[in-house]
Amino acid sequence: MRLTQIGTDYITIDEDNINDQNLLNIPRVHLIHLCFFNPTKDKIMRVVRNYPKTNRYVIGDNIRTYNYVFKNTSKKYYVMNQPDTGIISFFRRNNKVLMNFQNLNVFEQQFILGVAFEDVLRNLEVIMIDKDSFEEKKEVLEKWNGNVIVQGN
Repeated sequence: MRLTQIGTDYITIDEDNINDQNLLNIPRVHLIHLCFFNPTKDKIMRVVRNYPKTNRYVIGDNIRTYNYVFKNTSKKYYVMNQPDTGIISFFRRNNKVLMNFQNLNVFEQQFILGVAFEDVLRNLEVIMIDKDSFEEKKEVLEKWNGNVIVQGN
């Protein structure tokens, strides 16, 4: 498991902070969540140019727009599940997935954390999980070869 820290290894970029000098000064960002209200090729490519050492991005919507831009680069992107998205349909549509447990409904969280956690991990490269769930599943996660983003630490 690779533990990814919010704010240094994982940052969110939108229209308001695309030129934020504090973010631009981070030496190497592992994952960048692109959260543009209106994504355009220019905005996306500006982020790619501003963070040349970053090869992995996270998106949540406007998948066609991001795919159109990223298919001509060597960059990889993960699709993060959004609130009120059916978990089964989400997995069927996306190959590279970041599962954000905070965006699951209570039933889905209980089911996955209770009986299907290891099965779900086999289909993921990155998860975002709260600190309590992380501590509860730490033994399993230490054997997993993916990235874990812990929220609320």
